[in-house]
Amino acid sequence: MNNEKTPGLGELLRAPGEVMGFADGKAHYWRLAAFLALVTVVGCALFGFAVGSFVDLKVAALDAAKMVGIAAFSFVLCFPTLYVFATISGSKLSAARLAVLGLVCTATLGSLLAALSPILWLFSVSTEKVAFIVVLSCFLAALSLVFVARPIAAAAEKGIVANRAGLHMWLVVFANRHAAHARGQVLLPHALRRVRRS
Repeated sequence: MNNEKTPGLGELLRAPGEVMGFADGKAHYWRLAAFLALVTVVGCALFGFAVGSFVDLKVAALDAAKMVGIAAFSFVLCFPTLYVFATISGSKLSAARLAVLGLVCTATLGSLLAALSPILWLFSVSTEKVAFIVVLSCFLAALSLVFVARPIAAAAEKGIVANRAGLHMWLVVFANRHAAHARGQVLLPHALRRVRRS
């Protein structure tokens, strides 16, 4: 990979293992971390906006902010787990390099959520069935999380991590925390609001 410019979305989705190699220099590290964080924020915000569109624009904006907060909180909460599981699996990466690996995973998730957001938005503005929107949101989010395992596999193939078992355990923990917060902060309020109206 050309180390003179920050990798783009295409490189992230096509060759996540190569993206990890960009984080060698200090200047490159912060540029890459900022890019990955931006992709994560935009993707989660779009997905949250699509969910909230089921109600109105005000709720859509609020849900967009909630989804970004959920992703950030889940990452910070689960980072110690990432470090411990990766170290147990034989990884010699520093905490900073592991943070980039985690951000590659969350940016992949953000990219997939952004790609699926138009589908969710279309159903959100065209149906009044809250149960359908909740199920569809959970299904699309789960579908996105399945593909987040790819950067971990790519890192193992590149020799960036020695063993992927511990990282997969982290991914399960992260996915569970992210999904639990999303259900509690975004989806459940819509269901309760609809119940109160009926």
